Amino acid sequence: MKRKRERRRPSPRAALALVAAAASLLTVPGLAPPAAATPCRTQVVEDDLGENTGPHRLIGQLGLRQAWDLSTGEDVLVGVVDSGVDARHPDLADGAVVRGSEFTTVATERAARRGTPPPEQDCSGHGTAVAGLIAARRAAGDRMTGVAPAAVVYPVRLDGTVEQVPPETIAAAIDDAVAAGVDVLNLSFGRPVDDPPVREAVADALASDVVVVAAAGNEGDQGPAGGLMYPAAYDGVLAVGAVTDDGQPMESSNTGDWLDLAAYGDTLTVVAPEGSGYRVESGNSFAAAQVSGVAALVRARFPELTAQEVARRLTETASPVGGGPNEATGAGIVDPFGALTYLGPSEADDREPGADPGGAGAVAVRPVPPDEPLVGAATATALTWSGALLLAVALSLLGVPAVRRATARGWRAWPGPEDRRTAPATPRRAAPSLRWLDGDDATTTPRDGKGD
Repeated sequence: MKRKRERRRPSPRAALALVAAAASLLTVPGLAPPAAATPCRTQVVEDDLGENTGPHRLIGQLGLRQAWDLSTGEDVLVGVVDSGVDARHPDLADGAVVRGSEFTTVATERAARRGTPPPEQDCSGHGTAVAGLIAARRAAGDRMTGVAPAAVVYPVRLDGTVEQVPPETIAAAIDDAVAAGVDVLNLSFGRPVDDPPVREAVADALASDVVVVAAAGNEGDQGPAGGLMYPAAYDGVLAVGAVTDDGQPMESSNTGDWLDLAAYGDTLTVVAPEGSGYRVESGNSFAAAQVSGVAALVRARFPELTAQEVARRLTETASPVGGGPNEATGAGIVDPFGALTYLGPSEADDREPGADPGGAGAVAVRPVPPDEPLVGAATATALTWSGALLLAVALSLLGVPAVRRATARGWRAWPGPEDRRTAPATPRRAAPSLRWLDGDDATTTPRDGKGD
C-alpha cells in the first residue's frame, strides 16, 4: 500500500513566512498594508483544440503512459512562482490548483506586500502554461495533460516582470511557497545576477527538503553573464535546458557546466488563461515544468526519498544526448519511466555483495559467478582418449580397400607400360566430314547419316 507523503516541518525562515501569510500580510523588510491585485492591461490570445486532435505529443516523447502506470503525482504539492495561474481552465479543474498568493513590490520601501490574487489572475499566461504542463488533468483523448496529472499546484504570483521585481520580492515569494509545504518548487525564470536574498531563499527551500527546479534561460549564452542564470546556477537546484523534438539542443537555450537536465521546449501546446483555450509556446521555462512534473511523479511513488535523492535519481536516469553529459543538455533528457524504475545509485558496484543497495525500489546486485569448465580434468582426459580411438578405427576402415588395390598393383602408384600394352585397344571413331559446310553439292549432309 502506498504510504501518503508526510509534510515536512518548515524551517524558521519559512515558518515566519507562514505566520505572515496567515495574517494575509508579508512585507520584506518592512510592513505595508495589503493591496488588491493589479488588473491586467493586456490578455493573451487563445485557440481551441479540435475534437480530432491527437494525444499531446509529450505523452509519446516522455513515455508518460508507462510512467502513469506507476505514478500520477498524487498528494504532491508543486509550487509555481510565476505570473499567476488561471485556475478556471477546465484542464486545471478537479483540484489541480489551490488558492495561492501574490506579492506586490512597494517601490518606496523596496518591500513586498502579500495579497491573495483572484483565481483568474494571470496577465501573460506564462504561469498558467507552466502549471498546465505540470498538473493539467487529462482531457478527452489526452489532447492535453500535465506530466503529473494528479499533482496539485500552489501558485505564487509576482506582480510584474521578473526583471523589474526586486530580489527581496522574489525571495519572499519563494519563502511563501516553502511555508505552504510544497514538495517541488518550479522557478521558470532567470536573472543574470546572484542576488543574496534569492540565494538565501533557495538555500532555505533546499534545506526544507524541497526539490527546486529552475529554467536555464533563453538568451543563447548572449546575456550579460554570458548565459549564466540564477537561480538555476545555484548548487542543489536542477537547472533545465531545452531541446527540440529530435533531441537537439535549442539554440536559444543557455549552456554551461552548471546545467543538469533537459526537456522538450519547442512549439509546445499549453493551457491558456481567460477561458478554455490553448496556445503554442517555446522555451526552457516549459522544459523546466516537465522536470518538475517528473519530480512530482517520483515524490509520489517514493515519499521516503529526500529532495537530494530525487534530484540524483532524475539526473542518473536521464537519456544522454550526443553520447554523454554535456554543457547543452546536462545529463540528458529527463526520463519519467526510468526515474520511476531506477534500481539504485551508480555507486552500487562499490558495495559488498548482498549489502543493502540503498534507494527506494533498489535490489541487491549479486556478483557474477566465476567461470568454471564444463567438465572436470578426469572427464576431459577420458573424452580425449575416446576420440583418439574412434579416429583410429575410422582410419583403419577407410584404409583396408586402399591397401588391397595397392597390393594388386605391386604397390605402384599407377599402372606401368606393360599394363598398358596388355590392355585391349579401344577403336577410335572416324571424324565426321565437314565439307558440306563449304557448300559442296556432291557431299551429303550429316542428316543422311553418311560420309562422303
